[in-house]
Amino acid sequence: MRPRVLRALEWLACQGEMMTITDPDMVQSQVGVLNKVSAILAVLEEGPAHLETVISETGLKRPTVRRLVLAMQELGLVEADQQEQFIVGPRLIRLARAAHQAIVHRELRQQLSALRATTGVRSVRLERRCDDQRICMAEDPRLNSAATDRKPARVAAMGDDPVSRVFLAWQELSQGREVWRDAAAECSAIRCRGWVQGVADGGLVLAVAVRGRDGELAAVLSLSSRFQRTRREASYGHEVITVAIEAAARISHHLRANETTGLVEGLEDRAQRVGPRSVE
Repeated sequence: MRPRVLRALEWLACQGEMMTITDPDMVQSQVGVLNKVSAILAVLEEGPAHLETVISETGLKRPTVRRLVLAMQELGLVEADQQEQFIVGPRLIRLARAAHQAIVHRELRQQLSALRATTGVRSVRLERRCDDQRICMAEDPRLNSAATDRKPARVAAMGDDPVSRVFLAWQELSQGREVWRDAAAECSAIRCRGWVQGVADGGLVLAVAVRGRDGELAAVLSLSSRFQRTRREASYGHEVITVAIEAAARISHHLRANETTGLVEGLEDRAQRVGPRSVE
């Protein structure tokens, strides 16, 4: 039990009455019932808890706790096992997953924005493969190009563009597919180099592999520019390629560090061992 809550409960016992007590560090809203629900969830953040534990930790009256817990069960915010221990429910697990994904996406956008600003390209994208399609995970286009440039689709079919060539390079060799000797040599070169560039959709595209665990391909980072701005050389220079490779390495580390593990997986494991049950 938290020391300050214990002292507060002891003080109230001396006064001969029981009131709503929550952790002094907890942010309070102007809605009393939300404060009570928040107090219950704060207890469950520490792990499974019996009804008596929730009552003693929050300082709420028994009828109040029972009423709120039953309502929270109906909403999927709380689950109870056969020992009447309560844990956070499946709806909170889904919310935790959504919050985690939102945070990861925001941080990715920040990294893509920094890369676009450094290189001066038209747009930067991060894509993953799903079967025979490329799916855009995050993108940072130049704002003043929106009116004149055709915005790439969020989902695109695999083709002969640089991004698809990186995806196919990993697929052909990792899955042991039979390919022509020249194609096999190109795939091997792309895997070794980690990037490829070329013309696609009227612009110059640089595609860089974002590696996952054990060297597998996690995603592809692409930089796109108007073809006109690179008339002298139909390719990106060494400096831009180096910056892009470094950015891909940071994104790779970011994706591995922010995989849905830890808290969310722990909550999912608990939920699998728990079945819905009402408070007796």
